[in-house]
Amino acid sequence: MIRTMNIFKLYFLSIIFTLCAVSAFSQPIPVELTGGNKYGTINISLGKNFTQESKFGFFHMNTIQFDYKDENKNSFIMQDLLYYEPLKNFRIATGAAYSKGGFNYTSGLQYLYTDKKLFILLAPRINIERNPTYDIMTIVQYRPQLSEKLKLYTRFQMLNLFNSEGNIRSYQWLRLGLEINGTQFGLAANLDEYGQNPKVEYNYGVFIRREIF
Repeated sequence: MIRTMNIFKLYFLSIIFTLCAVSAFSQPIPVELTGGNKYGTINISLGKNFTQESKFGFFHMNTIQFDYKDENKNSFIMQDLLYYEPLKNFRIATGAAYSKGGFNYTSGLQYLYTDKKLFILLAPRINIERNPTYDIMTIVQYRPQLSEKLKLYTRFQMLNLFNSEGNIRSYQWLRLGLEINGTQFGLAANLDEYGQNPKVEYNYGVFIRREIF
């Protein structure tokens, strides 16, 4: 219970930090809550140039995972990055990341494409430490209009985290649902792989997602 309380305290502190950091340029904060058959997740990800003309901006992402039975499987990952966009849609990012393993400086690249229907983010990153860890995050989101007030909502999010010894953790998140008045909801599936010889663990459930600011 103590570990669970600590992880929620860290998460809500990060939300307060996010609100303060993005209020200066009025960035909406999309929050996703997922309830599965084994565990739940809360996920926030956002990025914004400081001004329309600026090549500099801020990227924030955090994810909390809370297991219903085993607190050892709880996790908290947060990253806050400043980026520079020398070419349209291509960014160089650096900042800090925090997880159960501790605090690390981190740097990486980002490719971003977005329009009214499609959002794509490819983000390789390295944690700068004695034994570096690497991750590659991919997000693809497709939201076509079905009617005047209704959209289809689909999202694929993938993470591969590894070091010189091999896989540490990988996951694939699938979301399929609808969007009404800016709120997305529907079915969720999480596929998780832990360790160097992973077996796929499945978590099925539902999700709701909304911009809260």
